Amino acid sequence: MPIKRAHRTSNFAQIPNETLRDQNLTNSAYRLLMYMLSMADDWIFRNSKIAKDFGKSERWVQAGLTELEKAGYVQRTAIKNNEGKIMSWERIVYDLPGAGNKHLENVDK
Repeated sequence: MPIKRAHRTSNFAQIPNETLRDQNLTNSAYRLLMYMLSMADDWIFRNSKIAKDFGKSERWVQAGLTELEKAGYVQRTAIKNNEGKIMSWERIVYDLPGAGNKHLENVDK
């Protein structure tokens, strides 16, 4: 069966097939990951905004993020002040599991 694709030059995401075919994620975490990977690189996380976009609770978003962290798609780092107090959290979303532990240059072999 042939596959017909529209030629796109903007407003699309490139996601590795390995990620698209990852069957280890629940449907909710998978949807959340695809949503996040479709955002611009400088997009800022807001659990409340994500929950609103999906029509879900912030608890649903947090559960999905926790699953994605465990799977290696999301890395969360504490941002601390000079006294060591956590001021906020930074999240980085990767398009491959465990990519936070790898050098991302030249990933296309």
